[in-house]
Amino acid sequence: MIDEDTIRQDVRKVQLNILIKLDEVCHKNNLRYYLAFGTCLGALRHKGFIPWDDDIDVLMPYADAKKLISLQGSFGKKYFVQSKETDPDYRSIAMRIRDLDTTCIEIDEVGLNIKKGIYVDIYPFYECSDNLIVRTADILRSNLLKVLVNNKPPVNHGGILALISKIIILFYSESHRKRAIEKLEHRLSSVRGSEILDYFGQDVSLFTAISYPKEWFAEPKKLEFEGLLFDGATEPEKYMEKRYGDYMTPPPADNQVVHHTYITLDPYKSFEEYER
Repeated sequence: MIDEDTIRQDVRKVQLNILIKLDEVCHKNNLRYYLAFGTCLGALRHKGFIPWDDDIDVLMPYADAKKLISLQGSFGKKYFVQSKETDPDYRSIAMRIRDLDTTCIEIDEVGLNIKKGIYVDIYPFYECSDNLIVRTADILRSNLLKVLVNNKPPVNHGGILALISKIIILFYSESHRKRAIEKLEHRLSSVRGSEILDYFGQDVSLFTAISYPKEWFAEPKKLEFEGLLFDGATEPEKYMEKRYGDYMTPPPADNQVVHHTYITLDPYKSFEEYER
C-alpha cells in the first residue's frame, strides 16, 4: 500500500508537470500568466510548494485565459482545458488544466458530469474602475455572476450565502440565466482603469476586493519553483506584501492546513476508472 506522503509528493509532481505544460503553451502563443496566491508565496519563501499547500494557482489576463480554450490541441490528449465553455457542467468562472490520467474529486464536484483529473487553477484578472462606487458595483456583479454560473448554492460558504443564492436562482429561467452571464462577463471584461483585480479567486468578498497597480502585472519576472523557473508578477514582493502582509513569516502551526476537501485523490488512476 502506498503511504500518504508518497501520494502527496506524486500529486505535486502531476501539478508541476501541468504547470510546465501551461508555461510551454503560453510562451509559444504569447500569452501571459503569473504564479499566484500561495504558489507565488511558495516561490518566494520556499522556492517551491508551501510545505502544507496542496495546489498550484496562476493568474492570467481575462483575454489570454479565454484564448487557452482555442488551444486545446496544444495541450494534447493528456491535458484538458476546463472551462464552462469546454465542460458544460463545470460551474466556475476560474479555469483549470486537468490531467486526464489522474483523479481529483472534491466535495462540491460529486455528481457533476465533468472532467475530474488533478489540476492547476487559472484565475482570470480584469482591469477595474478607478471610481470606487463603480468598482463596488462591479464586485457585486461578479458575485451575481458566480451564483448564476454555479446555478446552485455554494458548498461550505455558510448558510446565509446559500440562502441568498437559492433566492437569486429562482428568479432566472435557463435562457435568462445564460443571457445574464454573457452580459455580466462582457461588462467586467470591458472596464478600463489603472488597477487590476481577480473577481473569482481569494482576493474578493461580497463588497470588496484587493486590487493591484497594473504595472505590477506587466512583464513577468522569473521565479524559482521546485528547481524550475516560471513567470511571476513584475513586482512579486509588492504583490505578496499587499496580499498577505508579512509573507516571509510562516503562519502559526494551527493555520498550516490545506483548504480543499477531497473525496478521491489519485495520481495513478484516471477518474474515468472510478466512474465506470
